[in-house]
Amino acid sequence: MDQNSIFGNLFQIFGMFPSALIPFISAEIIFIYGLRQDNQLTKWILAISGLGFAYWSAWGWVDGWMFYGVTTLNNIKNHQPLGAANNSIGATATYSFGLEALFTFIILVIGTFLIYRWLSKKTYEELSQLIIVAIAGIAVVYASNSIVNTMKVNWGRFRPYEVKEIVSSTKGTFTNWWHLNDQTGHQSFPSGHTIAAAAALFLPFFADRKNLKGQKILAYSGFVFTLLMMAARV
Repeated sequence: MDQNSIFGNLFQIFGMFPSALIPFISAEIIFIYGLRQDNQLTKWILAISGLGFAYWSAWGWVDGWMFYGVTTLNNIKNHQPLGAANNSIGATATYSFGLEALFTFIILVIGTFLIYRWLSKKTYEELSQLIIVAIAGIAVVYASNSIVNTMKVNWGRFRPYEVKEIVSSTKGTFTNWWHLNDQTGHQSFPSGHTIAAAAALFLPFFADRKNLKGQKILAYSGFVFTLLMMAARV
């Protein structure tokens, strides 16, 4: 495992965005759907909760790339491999809360503007259909992440560099991916980064049902991006 790989580190820092993008788009759909409601109570409940959840989703995106970005910069400063320690359990990084909030706010403003322009052309019926897609998108992302994180704990698989560093330990020996090691405190498999990238495969559902070309472009793009992340993790 080459921890100095530029390709691997770029995808490690920035490649998890689809798992935040899907809930973000979904939340924005709920926000804009709420604005179109006649009932004032329903309108503001949906609008405020949708916009708040969009901010929360964007925060998770920013928090991820700031954590990996800062740890990578620290590794450069300390003359360590670029990816050292920042994908291990217990890794820590210190960065500005205010800066993180600012970046999140910028993404929220730009994202809301772009999605509002996209949805402003939709009829109420089309928007009602997208609400179903939005709820499904949020459920798919959070369910898949929950499943993978549960599997990680029980697989207990060491990362390649961890096997090398603690080769004298009986628990540090190489195991095949299908072998469950139980709870060792190590979580190399299944790949959280890959499941996050694979969320991009949900994007075609946001495209208009009649826009087959757009659906295909999004589907192929999501598939290729997932393959690239798979390669980057190795």
